[in-house]
Amino acid sequence: MSVGSRMKERRESLGMTQVQLAESLGVSKGAVGNYETDANFPKVSILHKVFEVLKCDADFLFQDDLPERGENAASPWEMEHILKKYRVLDEHGKETVSLVLDCETRRMSSSRPEEKVVELFPFRRYIQSASAGLGDFSDDDSYEIIDLAKRPPAGASFLITVNGDSMEPTFHDNDLLFVRAQKTVNIGDIGLFVKGSHLYIKESGTNGLISHNKSGNYPPITPEEDMPILTEGKIVGVCTPDYLL
Repeated sequence: MSVGSRMKERRESLGMTQVQLAESLGVSKGAVGNYETDANFPKVSILHKVFEVLKCDADFLFQDDLPERGENAASPWEMEHILKKYRVLDEHGKETVSLVLDCETRRMSSSRPEEKVVELFPFRRYIQSASAGLGDFSDDDSYEIIDLAKRPPAGASFLITVNGDSMEPTFHDNDLLFVRAQKTVNIGDIGLFVKGSHLYIKESGTNGLISHNKSGNYPPITPEEDMPILTEGKIVGVCTPDYLL
């Protein structure tokens, strides 16, 4: 848009006629018409009055002629008419505005074929690791929510980190695994188990929990009369780097 078009747009948004603007500027109605059609340009002394009467600034009138501003910079007009209003809202109001902005941003992005809309998948990751070794204490159930870059495996409930090498070469120390929460698994399935105060990632065997690392000293973990083995879930996949942002 031209400077004249911006003047007209601003005048009309204020509900002001050309006659009213002309009177405020001390010029004729024809002069205002010439400004708005770009047939003429206001003198500097008149231009200062334009800013005052139209309640705008040079950034607004000349925005189409200025070099593109950084995408994070706000113009004085935006500061006056958007940011100041946002800053006086309470938390509910700010949350509502943010939701609307997110919705409209996604809509605009999807309307531009050249721009890919990035979909994120919030997912629960437990801070406590699970042993692929001799056992980790399971008295810490704290977790965090992380954003995954692609959809997790079907049925996955949460993520947990491997600690130890007893399940090599199937799983390695510090692998991040997807777990589907369930209270039973089949013989031969790899699951997340609890015995007493310890968490384990092992294969479910006929008489206990089995490790895969044949080079280590990892005897089967068997239930005891006063300490049964409880199933917390089934391992349904590895969270490879392409899942993570």
